[in-house]
Amino acid sequence: KEEVNEFVLTGVLSALALPEFVGTGKQIHCLAVKNGLISFVSVDNALVSMYAKCGSLDDALRTFKMSGDKNSITWSAMITGFAQSGDSQKALDLFSHMHFSGVMPSEFTFVGVINACSDIGALEEGKQVHSYSLKLGFEFQIYIMTALVDMYAKCGNVSDARKGFDYLREPDIVLWTSMIGGYVQNGENEAALTLYCIMQSEGMMPNELTMASVLKACSSLSAFEQGRQIHARTIKYGFSLEVPIGSALSTMYAKCGNLEDGNLVFRRMPMRDTVSWNAMISGLSQNGRGTEALELFEEMRLEGAKPDYITFVNVLSACSHMGLVERGWIYFNLMSNEFGIGPRVDHYACMVDVLSRAGKLDEAKEFIESATVDHGMCLWRILLSACRNYHNYELGAYVGEKLMELGSQESSAYVLLSSIYTALGRSKDVERVRSLMKFRGVSKEPGCSWIELKSQVHVFVVGDEMHPQIENIRHEIRRLIKHMKDKDYQPSSTIF
Repeated sequence: KEEVNEFVLTGVLSALALPEFVGTGKQIHCLAVKNGLISFVSVDNALVSMYAKCGSLDDALRTFKMSGDKNSITWSAMITGFAQSGDSQKALDLFSHMHFSGVMPSEFTFVGVINACSDIGALEEGKQVHSYSLKLGFEFQIYIMTALVDMYAKCGNVSDARKGFDYLREPDIVLWTSMIGGYVQNGENEAALTLYCIMQSEGMMPNELTMASVLKACSSLSAFEQGRQIHARTIKYGFSLEVPIGSALSTMYAKCGNLEDGNLVFRRMPMRDTVSWNAMISGLSQNGRGTEALELFEEMRLEGAKPDYITFVNVLSACSHMGLVERGWIYFNLMSNEFGIGPRVDHYACMVDVLSRAGKLDEAKEFIESATVDHGMCLWRILLSACRNYHNYELGAYVGEKLMELGSQESSAYVLLSSIYTALGRSKDVERVRSLMKFRGVSKEPGCSWIELKSQVHVFVVGDEMHPQIENIRHEIRRLIKHMKDKDYQPSSTIF
């Protein structure tokens, strides 16, 4: 019988990295205690790492506290375990304790701490960790720099993320994916697509996360043609319709209004996550197919998929578009009663819209006044628009004055209230609203629209004279106006 030593135990423990193996890990822990091997630092490190990787953080922390001689590997295992389990604040607290204990962190420690900062958006702490890593001479360590790029991007500091990216500019797919994903997360979708094109020109092979981020950029820009090209690329690279590719593709097609292709991808996905269900329900709802949206939600429930708060925003929005008041109430109550999801401002806004569209304005007013969330002014703004549409000017005046009292900075609220007072023949109140708008420095934002033709985006802003084809545009507008007059079209009047 061969003797069990510390090398055998550490080798076996390093192979146990999934929750289902934690029982085996505990047996080996007992064996280590029985054979007197627990005093070896390598065994302690392996045990802490094993418990952390298996998600058993309580056992990892107990073992960590009992470790007599902790080195940087022991600390790193515990910090990384907290960071990967989502308890990022504990990871940061432990790193601070490690520093004041006089233990020098390794590059692996820094990666774990920086990832913790990323997860909770701790930009200031991230900057401090960055400075500390530079002080210890880790500025050329690609794993740390890649984690820093990801951290700055996730914390909304894209410019610093790009500085780190340009400083490295290594052909490392994780680095490029972090930068592209950072642009998408911060709404800089054009920059994400540009960087992806540079990546392609440099001959780098993307991974599934890269393609998912690029598809999200196409979704946000409603760039259907580019999205189709990216879809073709995913097929060329041999990526399957597993999450995240399948989810990003169904979302892209749905947001671009191509529900047929979106549904085709959705149905071919081997496993559907909540994002995929939400994308299709939202796409159907926003494209006038509310009945199908609600049917898909019921299918989602039958399959045992767990909806989130976004799912119910989409479902309530579908009820609003179809005027289904009773069904809207059912889903609003179902959200908390069956799934334990507390209603947020978005859900309240949808219900106000459901009631307002159905002409139940007094019920909507009572619902707003009984709301248990801090909604600011958005709910009153929805009701004000409905009051104007239903010619309920008395209630509209009440709602509009509520918005004025709350200090609204939205020009549309002033415009709507002014039009309501005009309809009531209250000219003094019209002048008062206009004066208040001027006093508060509220200005009406110019309208803006754009259209993509032959891979070129044309942007139009009210009052803009810079478009190179402005004369042709004016000529076409005059022709359309004349055509409308010939057809006896009567445009609706506005106050401002």
